[in-house]
Amino acid sequence: MSAAPRILCLGGAAVDRKYRGRAAIRPATSNPVDSVQGFGGVARNVAENLARLGCRVALGSLVGDDGRGEALRRHLAALGIDTAGIGRSSSHSTAEYAAVLEPDGSLVLGLADMAIFDTLTPDWLAGLQPQLDAAGFVFADCNLPAATLDALRHRRQAGAGWRLAVDAVSTPKVARLPQDLAGIDLLLLNLDEARTLCADAGAAPETAAQALRSRGCGAVVVTLGQQGCRLADGTGSRHLPAAPARQVTDVTGAGDALAAGLLAGLAAGRDLAAALRQGLQAAALTVESGDSVRADLAAALSALSDP
Repeated sequence: MSAAPRILCLGGAAVDRKYRGRAAIRPATSNPVDSVQGFGGVARNVAENLARLGCRVALGSLVGDDGRGEALRRHLAALGIDTAGIGRSSSHSTAEYAAVLEPDGSLVLGLADMAIFDTLTPDWLAGLQPQLDAAGFVFADCNLPAATLDALRHRRQAGAGWRLAVDAVSTPKVARLPQDLAGIDLLLLNLDEARTLCADAGAAPETAAQALRSRGCGAVVVTLGQQGCRLADGTGSRHLPAAPARQVTDVTGAGDALAAGLLAGLAAGRDLAAALRQGLQAAALTVESGDSVRADLAAALSALSDP
């Protein structure tokens, strides 16, 4: 039996800092919090989730020539992730993301120092040709500059052998995607990001998903938090409910877990809807955890499928 396709993740890799309020966060004053530090970045989180789910995975990104960047690389390598595509910058420090959370884990404010990723140009992408050649799937996040996202899209249109999945990351960064979405096999974004990209602030999930699919991408997944998601593909549009979570500890990383569970399902040969249901389960399991990437994700998913 041939090995499952290798998945190449391209985009953000950062140090994460989380500050959880001990009481409801009050603006314009000092708030007592509990803090933790770990690793983050959409592409990095997806890569780690995929590795924990047993997938063959590589990461292409850039870190600073500093201790935090080296610690990030070592952490990924210890999980079996190919880190040859992670460069070092002498002009930028490793990216950082800080999240301020309410006591229930809901996000109050996110702060991102991600300027280093502006240097991930099409020339940087060209240097990853060996990783691209080995890939069956490419997952790209919109931390990549617009020109690099477009270069990936054009490569796919020109007949690249891998399938391309793109994650919007945020409402400001989704604007890096062009009007023409042809070449993107799978687009992942939340409702606010979908409304921004289709320039319709009041669009219903089904309307937004269909509008974006009509611009050329193969399938669109609009995530809706506790309401699940809307999937639009060649068979039409349907709503998939969220998987139940026993408790919400921290919502950080839920979307990354969904993307990873979905990609792992596709790499294993599942159809899109079945793979997406696995992604929804992975997201629910992740919000139960205090970590952006749940260390026992594979075992927890397996337990859900046991009779």
